[in-house]
Amino acid sequence: MVSTNAIRTPPAQPLLTAVIFLTMLTSCVAPPRQPRHRHVPGTQTYATRRAEPAAKVAKATVLMAQIPREGELSGLVGSMQRHTVAPDETLLTIARAGGLGFRELRDANPRIDEWAPRPGTNLVVPSRFILPRSGYRGLVANLAEMRLYLFPLDAEPGMRVPILTWPIGIGAEFAQSPIGSFTVKSKDANPTWVVPDSIYSKMERPQHVVPPGPDNPLGEYRIRTSIDVYAIHGTNDPWTVGRLTTHGCIRLYPEDIADLYRLVGPGFPGEFVYEPVKLGQSKGRIYIEVHRDVYQREPDLEEEALDQLSRAGLTSRVDLARVRAAAKARTGIPEDVTIQTAEPEAPADGTRQAGTHTY
Repeated sequence: MVSTNAIRTPPAQPLLTAVIFLTMLTSCVAPPRQPRHRHVPGTQTYATRRAEPAAKVAKATVLMAQIPREGELSGLVGSMQRHTVAPDETLLTIARAGGLGFRELRDANPRIDEWAPRPGTNLVVPSRFILPRSGYRGLVANLAEMRLYLFPLDAEPGMRVPILTWPIGIGAEFAQSPIGSFTVKSKDANPTWVVPDSIYSKMERPQHVVPPGPDNPLGEYRIRTSIDVYAIHGTNDPWTVGRLTTHGCIRLYPEDIADLYRLVGPGFPGEFVYEPVKLGQSKGRIYIEVHRDVYQREPDLEEEALDQLSRAGLTSRVDLARVRAAAKARTGIPEDVTIQTAEPEAPADGTRQAGTHTY
């Protein structure tokens, strides 16, 4: 276990790299751990009921990334996967086993029945990402993508470093999560939820204080940020991860918040960004990753994509029809939009834009 004191001051790069790999290796290959809530007779919550069989997909948590230099595009991390739906599997169980949120998997497979996918159906598992534009240090949550990244505190441009990433749930449209820089203010295990008046008046069973336990929506861990009352916490309802369900806080799967909780402490830096359109480059080819504009902050995703390409001086290198198609589809998958004057990057697993390591 990593003490919070060990990460308040950035350690040497080799040490931090080792810490990330040693503490997170288990979580990237093992099935999700179940929360330790005691069962309450007469109830059966998502967090306490017996877990459905884990889908046989690799969980995308520990990845290697190249920190871009000034003027460079972000690289791509991870690799695409395919998965054949087994009997009794849902998009929810497959997404959780693969380290994805519900919307990520649904948007990548828009023609699939999201609640009862037919057994034998072949799914695209979108476990390949373009890094969001940021300071590339500490926590970076891209709200539009509904994904949280953890970079080493001592990451420098040009470095190849291990990073961690998890899917998140964010604030609903009427209670949007904030945008801006922050630091970790404090953290607590088994938190008590003091219900704000604005939420109390809308509760089905109003109560001013919710003690730790299976009915607490904060889950088992809470990490408070320096932005007002906003926090990063767990959940008693894992299927809300990858959705707009909170009153502004960031929500992680129970097994993911347990890992993150060990790695951050007071003073740890972070930032909330909103980037529904991301540009990336791999092996000389240009990629675009477009997500839904969940907060309606970008009136035209196609124009945003074209504007980013223009600012980067890449308009002449891309197929504009493919850019427009990606902006319209909004699958959240990095799409190769390079003009086809050369062969595209060879798929490694049968998917459209598959690859193993792409730096």
